[in-house]
Amino acid sequence: MIKGQSLNRFVATVAVTGMLVGAIASFSHAQNVLQAGANVRGWIQNNSPTFTFTNPSVSGAPAQTARGTQYTFSAQRGETIEISVTPQPGSTLRPTLVLFDPNGRQVGFNATSNLLTYRVPRTGTYRLLVLGGNNTRGRYTLAMSSSGDSTSPTPVSQADQVMNDVLRLRIIGCGVPNVARIVIGNEERCTRDIEPGVYTYDASTRRITLVDSRRELLAQRLQLNILERCPTPATSVAQIVMTDPQDGRDYTYCATPTRFVKAGAYRYNPTTDDLLPLSSTPVSPQPPTATQPDSRRQLLQTEYGLTVLDGCPAARTGLVVISFPENNQTYVYCANPNRLMRAGQYTYNPTTGNLDTAQQAAPACTVSIGGVCLVK
Repeated sequence: MIKGQSLNRFVATVAVTGMLVGAIASFSHAQNVLQAGANVRGWIQNNSPTFTFTNPSVSGAPAQTARGTQYTFSAQRGETIEISVTPQPGSTLRPTLVLFDPNGRQVGFNATSNLLTYRVPRTGTYRLLVLGGNNTRGRYTLAMSSSGDSTSPTPVSQADQVMNDVLRLRIIGCGVPNVARIVIGNEERCTRDIEPGVYTYDASTRRITLVDSRRELLAQRLQLNILERCPTPATSVAQIVMTDPQDGRDYTYCATPTRFVKAGAYRYNPTTDDLLPLSSTPVSPQPPTATQPDSRRQLLQTEYGLTVLDGCPAARTGLVVISFPENNQTYVYCANPNRLMRAGQYTYNPTTGNLDTAQQAAPACTVSIGGVCLVK
């Protein structure tokens, strides 16, 4: 009986000791410390800890979770840290690397090349997550190296220093959509910590100012005087809606009407450079676009074998000049003569489909759009 009690106490002691050892090992695993030049092995399993991260390459994507391993390392300002993960043979692991700065902000992410490079803007302890992307598992080898002398750190550029020390904004790559682009001197840095757009940094005030590139684009391409704000009601102005390619939002501007852009509501497409009325019935025929072939040009090429020029020159002697009257305006095309069509002035007859000899010369272009001479 005494022996049985002693045996039970021994078994209980061993079990408790095993639990303590397991707890210590787990705690130690959660506090992996990396050193420069380190080459360590890891294993992501079904019972590995779960961590939260975001994918900055997907705009508006919610936070994600994945199982993996956490590491910490100390880095000095000016160093460049390079971290690589190599899955071991037979492993199905697709590593995702996530880096956090000393303030807990995510500053690095890579889920494609198993490599993460980061230039350290401030001295401190950084946190690295090696995660199993797409719910994959397996063993891997982790290597970390650093370049740069911590006693004599690599000089940080003025733009980086302004972003980190003055504006306190996280720097990310400019190749992703929906970013804020900040022009600092002759350099440009991007972030997602503020609203998307183009900003300029004023060194005297140490502040950034939003540059409305959409307003400048409309004024330049459409030759319009863009108003500071839209009047109420906006019936006497040209009201133009434009979708920003970066953030996908609609922005409305008002401009003083011209003879080419009458008062009314329009939508401008910056990609195709089209200004279309918002009403169901077009105000006036629109010039051909890349998605809408020029039927008049095609007719001249297929029916008459003409080589149509991209625009009409001022001197039209020796050319075939064809006018297409449509509604209250005329489209004029110029082409090289051939065996069927001699040089001269012609008018297209929509009833017969013929090119009739014009009684008078075609007037000069009012405006040329897409290589088409337009007379209003």
